[in-house]
Amino acid sequence: MNKRIHRGKVLLLVAVLLAIGLGLGSGAWALEAGDKAPDFTLPATTGLDVSLNDFRGKKWVFLEFYGAAFVPTCAANLSARKNDYKRFEALGVQILGVSADNTFAQQTFADSLKLPYPLLSDFPERKMIRSFGVLNDKWMTSIRTFFLIDPQGVIRKKWVLANPTTDVVYSSTLLKDIQEIVAKK
Repeated sequence: MNKRIHRGKVLLLVAVLLAIGLGLGSGAWALEAGDKAPDFTLPATTGLDVSLNDFRGKKWVFLEFYGAAFVPTCAANLSARKNDYKRFEALGVQILGVSADNTFAQQTFADSLKLPYPLLSDFPERKMIRSFGVLNDKWMTSIRTFFLIDPQGVIRKKWVLANPTTDVVYSSTLLKDIQEIVAKK
């Protein structure tokens, strides 16, 4: 084998291994607007399993990934959606909160906040969180990220927070974007 080609392959392998070591190759790439949303079926605080396919052809889906139950910032964000729940409903949007918490913790959390929408548990495998590319590998929780999925299952908008551990996102900005996107379809 040509020494130059061999050296290039070795350098490529080193670069890939370095990227993995730095956490740049966690195994899942973050999904973006225009990507097909992976289907999922997860246990929900409604007592039933919820699937993305449940809404196919019927409703838009607003997925709110949050870190953990009973974290003040997570509670504030989920409560912001609760406060504007009727406005989301009027646009034909189903809100779903998703975390790596077990179902018992989520149920207790949802009850404490009196949420009108379900929380979904991706515990223990975190397959859905990984498939959307929003897993915090260090803490094994989801990174606070929002996705708007159209009735055909395509991601139409993704919101990434500047500081996902402390930012509270009130619904007014989200709803403005959602109204514009829904009106175009």
